[in-house]
Amino acid sequence: MGKTAAWTDVQKTDIDTLQRENRPQKVRRCDHGNTVKIHVSNLHPLPSSLVGSLALECTLNDIRPTGGRSTWTDTACDLISYYLTGASALMTIKEATDEQPLPVVLFCSNRVGEFISIADFLVNEGLALKERTPRVPAVQKPKQTDAQTPANDPENCKKEESNSSLSVPLFSCPSSFSKSTCIPPKPLPRSILTPEKVKTAKYHPPELPCLGHILITVSAVGDDGVIYARTQNAEYQLEQLGEGIQKTIKTLPRQKHYTWKSVQGCAVIGPDMLWYRGQLLELLGGHVKVQYVDYGLVENIPVVHVYPMLLCVEVPQLCMPCQLFGINPVGGKWQRDGVALMREVLLNRSVGLQVVELPADPRGPLTVEILLDGMSLSRILCHHEHASIDGTLSILQDLKMMPPAPLLDVWDISTEGLKGPEEPVLGSFVNPNLPLEGEQFGVRVTHLWTPNELFLWSLKKQPNSEMTRETLTEALTKINANITSLPRLTSFPYGGPCLAEYSDGRYYRARLMKFTSIEPLMILVQHVDFGSDDSLPASKLRQMPAELLRFAIQAIKVKVAGFKAPSVECSEDVLPYCPAWSVKAAMEMTDLLHNNITATVVSREPELTVKLYNEDGELVHLPLVNSGLAELD
Repeated sequence: MGKTAAWTDVQKTDIDTLQRENRPQKVRRCDHGNTVKIHVSNLHPLPSSLVGSLALECTLNDIRPTGGRSTWTDTACDLISYYLTGASALMTIKEATDEQPLPVVLFCSNRVGEFISIADFLVNEGLALKERTPRVPAVQKPKQTDAQTPANDPENCKKEESNSSLSVPLFSCPSSFSKSTCIPPKPLPRSILTPEKVKTAKYHPPELPCLGHILITVSAVGDDGVIYARTQNAEYQLEQLGEGIQKTIKTLPRQKHYTWKSVQGCAVIGPDMLWYRGQLLELLGGHVKVQYVDYGLVENIPVVHVYPMLLCVEVPQLCMPCQLFGINPVGGKWQRDGVALMREVLLNRSVGLQVVELPADPRGPLTVEILLDGMSLSRILCHHEHASIDGTLSILQDLKMMPPAPLLDVWDISTEGLKGPEEPVLGSFVNPNLPLEGEQFGVRVTHLWTPNELFLWSLKKQPNSEMTRETLTEALTKINANITSLPRLTSFPYGGPCLAEYSDGRYYRARLMKFTSIEPLMILVQHVDFGSDDSLPASKLRQMPAELLRFAIQAIKVKVAGFKAPSVECSEDVLPYCPAWSVKAAMEMTDLLHNNITATVVSREPELTVKLYNEDGELVHLPLVNSGLAELD
C-alpha cells in the first residue's frame, strides 16, 4: 500500500494474524487524511524511511460542539466536509506544538469574495458554541510597609536558593529524550510569492454611429438603466471576433499571482468555457467584477478565470452604452422593477434607435430614443410610472420621438446607370445520342447511384467524337484559367445551367437542382458530364458562357439489367437514399467496375437499360449474386 496509508484500528505487529483472517481492514491515508477499507492482501509493512505524514491534522480553535457533547454531530461534520473539502483557505496556527491536532483558525472566501471565519460560520449556524475563556483572578499585592517582610529577609532568600538547588522537577525525562524535548522544533522556511506587476490598457472605444435612425440589437441593460446595444455591422464583427479568439488561444495561459490594481482590459473565460474580452471594474477578494466589453454584462468572476491580457486589440468594443432621452427615473435612480421592464422588452431584440446626441467622451453613453414597433420606450416607462418626462426638454421631445419614415414613401431618386447587366437566359443542355438496341460498345463508369443505377461515358468511336471531347476539355481549361472574370450566379431556375466548382478546385458544367438550406444558402447541383451531385454555396457557382451549351451531355444514366436488390432485409448499413441496397453491395460493385467494361443495350424505353460485361465476357453483377448481396432478376 506504500506511504499513502496507515493503520487505524489494528497494530503494525498484527499483519500476519490479520492476513490469516482474510478480511478487509480500515486504514487512514497519512498523506490525505481520509479513511478507506482495504483487503488485507493489499497491506504491507511500511518501511521506516517512509514513516511520517504529509497531511496536517488540525482542529478549529475557540469553539466546541453544542448540547454539551464532546463530539461533533453528523450535521456539523457534513457541513464542514461540504464547504472545506477541496477548498482553498487561509490558515493561522494559534499554537505551534508537537502534539496533534493543531489548533488553527480557518478563513474561506464566500460568493462575493469576502473572507469569513469557519468557526464564526458554525456558531452562526447553531452548530458550535464559543469556547469560554476562564477569567484569571486578580492577585492583590501586599501593602509595602517599612517593616521587613519575610520574603525580603536575606536569611529566607538563602534558604529558598538552597531549596531550589536541591529541588527535583515534577516530571523528569530520561536522558535519551532530553535533547529532543529541550530543543524546540524548527519551523519550515516560508516562501512568500511576490505578486507579478502587470499593466494593461482599455480596449479601444466603440465606433459611434451618426445622428439619425439605425437598427440595433440590445445585449444587456445595467442596474443603472444604461442600455448596451450593437449595430448590425457590430453583430457581423462579433461572429468574426469569436471565431478568431477561439482559434488564437488553444491552451490556458499559466495562472500567476498578479497585482490587479493596474489592470484594465483583460481576457475572461465565460461560463460556457469560451474566451471573451472584458474590462476589470473592481477587486473583491478572490473575485473580480468584470464587464464584457462586447456585450455590456457585468459579473463577479473568480480570479482564476480572468487573465491580464488583451485579445484582438485592433478590434474596438462592439457594444455601445446608451441612455434614454428626455426622461428622469422616479427617485433619481432606476428601480429594480423599471430595469426589469426594460430587460423584458429589449434583451436580444432588434429595435429601432434614434441617435439624439453623441457623447463628448467616446466611451460615454449615447443619448437615444428607442422605438418598439413605432412606440417610444420612454412613453412606455412613463406610462408604468417608472420615469417622468423631463419638462426642460418637452419642446424637443416631439421632434426627437418621431418614428423613421416608412419604407413605402416615394423617393425621387433616379437609378439610371446603377442597374447592373442582367444575367442572360440560357437554354437547356443537349442530350446525348443514345445507342441502339442490341448494340455493344465500351463504357467507362463515372458515378454509381446504386449497384444497378449508374452514370457512364460511351467509348464508342463516332465521327468527330474524339475531337468534340477534346474541344470541350479545351474550352473548360480556357475558362478555368480566367474564372474570376465570370460573374457569380444571381438567378437560380430549376434545371438551369451553370458552372460549379468541384473538389479539385476547377469549374465544370452543372445543372441546378434545388435549395438544400437557406441559412447558410446551399444549392444542390448535378455535374452533367459526370452524374455526381454536390451541395455548394452560391459563392462557388458562376454564370456559364453560352458557347458551352453546344456540347452534348457526356454522362448517360443507365439501369443495369439482370439483377436486383435482395428481398431479405440485411442487417448491415444501407444506403440512406435507397435502403433496399446495402453499403457493402455498393462498395463491391464499385470495385467490379474499375476494369474494362463492355455494355450491351437491352432496351431504350422507358429508360436506357444495359447489361455490363467484364474483360472475360462475364456479367459484372454475378459476384454480387454469389455473395448474397443481390438477386437475379
